[in-house]
Amino acid sequence: MIISLLTYRHIKNLCSFFKRTRNSFKLINNERIVIISGSMRGLVLYFDRDACEVKNGETDFISIDITRDFSVDMLMRILVNHNIITPAFEG
Repeated sequence: MIISLLTYRHIKNLCSFFKRTRNSFKLINNERIVIISGSMRGLVLYFDRDACEVKNGETDFISIDITRDFSVDMLMRILVNHNIITPAFEG
């Protein structure tokens, strides 16, 4: 079940991004994106009403507030700044 239209828009944008960057993913219950192959393999994004929780592996975890200006580029910069992904993926 989609929690909000705002969250749905962000999920759709991220799915499009992962397709463009050749990262295969699985969308679970329209609120969790799991990257299953490609250069970002292992990345998991879980969307709640007003936050996106990102996990990469067993130890890396970050929670990001979702606002109207939340974007794929913004998310990638945050993930690079927290060493969750490498700078090669930065927007």
